[in-house]
Amino acid sequence: MNGLRNKVQLIGRLGQDPEVKTLESGKKVAHFNVATKESYKNAEGTKIDETTWHSIVAWNGLAELSSRFLSKGREVCIEGRIAYRSYTDKTGIQRNVTEIVATDLVMLSSGNRSRELISDETDVTSVVEPAADSDPVGRIGKNRGK
Repeated sequence: MNGLRNKVQLIGRLGQDPEVKTLESGKKVAHFNVATKESYKNAEGTKIDETTWHSIVAWNGLAELSSRFLSKGREVCIEGRIAYRSYTDKTGIQRNVTEIVATDLVMLSSGNRSRELISDETDVTSVVEPAADSDPVGRIGKNRGK
C-alpha cells in the first residue's frame, strides 16, 4: 500500500441549492448537504430505510461550478476527504463539525441525460458536453480523456 489515505465517496441527492460565498481573500466556498440512504431489515424482518445527511464543502473552481450546475434534488457522486473542525458559537458553546471537502463531483442523471465530472482543479471555462453518440460521461478539466 502506498500509504494511508483520507478518502470518501458518496452518492446521494442535494438537500438544497449550494450556498456560495466569496471570502475576503477572493477564494470561493460552496456549502451544501447531500442525503444518502441505506436500507436494512431489523430483527423482526421489517425493512428500515435510514437517511444520513452529509455536509459538503467545495472550494474555488469547484465551488463556482457547483453553484452553476447543482440544485436541490440533483443526484451526485461526491469524492473528497473528511475534515473535522470546532468553533465556539454565539452563546459560548463549543460545536464540533464534520464535513466532506469535495475534490471531485459527478452529476448523475437518469435516462439518456449526460453525467459530468467536475474536479477541484477544473478550469471553469472548460466544461465539455459529450456528443449524443459519445461516451455518456462528460468530463471537465484535468479529468478529460481519462
